[in-house]
Amino acid sequence: MEIVSFVILHFRDRNITDASVKSILQMEDQEQIRIVIVDNDINKTEEERRELSERYQDNSRIFVLPVYENGGFSYANNQGYRYSREKLKASYIIVLNNDVQFLQTDFLRLLKKSYGEHPCHVLGPDIICEKTRIHQNPMDVRIRTREEAEYTVHMNRLALKLYPIVYPIVSRKLKRAEKQALQQRRKNGIFYQKRQEEKVLFGACLIFTPEFIKQEELAFAPETQFFYEEYILAYRCRKKGYHVVYDPALKVLHKNSSETNTAFKNKQKRLRFRLERTAEACEVYLKLLLEDHDAG
Repeated sequence: MEIVSFVILHFRDRNITDASVKSILQMEDQEQIRIVIVDNDINKTEEERRELSERYQDNSRIFVLPVYENGGFSYANNQGYRYSREKLKASYIIVLNNDVQFLQTDFLRLLKKSYGEHPCHVLGPDIICEKTRIHQNPMDVRIRTREEAEYTVHMNRLALKLYPIVYPIVSRKLKRAEKQALQQRRKNGIFYQKRQEEKVLFGACLIFTPEFIKQEELAFAPETQFFYEEYILAYRCRKKGYHVVYDPALKVLHKNSSETNTAFKNKQKRLRFRLERTAEACEVYLKLLLEDHDAG
């Protein structure tokens, strides 16, 4: 029997995580399903963290995996991926944010049908943002270039150096850029309807297939705290000749309850965090590009 493991990255709101779990428990073929909840609430007390484990203790197919190191998104997800791969012997590992819910009861059948017809290493579903109804996959049509990465690092570092003087300017620019990106998504509305290959998949829900799991001990390598995981994964797949597929036949709902927004109520602190983590992650990505350029 092929095991399908759902790795849910839990942070703060147990009700959001519970809604995601319930959507999985409504699927057909429950005997194939395992759920690994990675508890990334490192600042909570042991008693509070124990409450999460006790919430699911009556279901033998749900495993709560506490994380104690502040490694961020990549590190925490890698713990769940490794547990699914090594302990549960999963054939498919689906890594998702806790604010993702599944819309299809026959999701497993559709997943295996997609993989059977179009074998690949990483598979991305149609991710529908509940708030905007925008389809978030594919996230990008190509990986970022060296020049783009260098520009991002430079501008973020510059903004941080002049913070908080430039905060109002940076905040307005980001809002404008996000609005333009949203408008572009709406303009290219039919883009998501077609199956596509070798694009950058959105990290809210990623499906690692048997081809990937056989080869890779970690889902995300090198690890970053937050951001740029998708570009690093896309670059890694391209470098290794791994096949990436977006298939709109698979559908999930993204509630868009951002961990960053939950953790930082203060907008200035939230933006500073975003600039810092993006610069750090982009530097990791840039290092990969430069190393391969020098090796070539």
